[in-house]
Amino acid sequence: MRFRFIPVYLLVLLLIPFTGCARKADPKRPIEKIQKEVVAMPLAELESYASAYAAAIRAKKAEIQKIQEEIRRMPMNKVFDNKSMTRRIVGIGQEGEALFERYRIYAQAFQEKGGDFAKIQIEPSQSVK
Repeated sequence: MRFRFIPVYLLVLLLIPFTGCARKADPKRPIEKIQKEVVAMPLAELESYASAYAAAIRAKKAEIQKIQEEIRRMPMNKVFDNKSMTRRIVGIGQEGEALFERYRIYAQAFQEKGGDFAKIQIEPSQSVK
């Protein structure tokens, strides 16, 4: 009898990480709301949001690179016939643009308040030795 509940417990444990705070890097978050909020945000919070958006943009870039790799392996005539892949590419591009637009707002406010842009760059700079 007790063993029947084990799958339920496992499912609950697997879902716990997804019940936290709302996603910081939200491509659908209204820009006007962000512009109003950044005025009163402390530097640390601006850094946190800008970093979250930068990470989301890097993730979109990785998705695009994965699709490009798929395209390289496909015959050219199938690339243009694959409507699913085309929709995926367009969707990722649109979401990436929305993320970048919001990232810029946080990054600009972060810099205006004296933050170090190197901490929130989308592509971290390579240190020269």
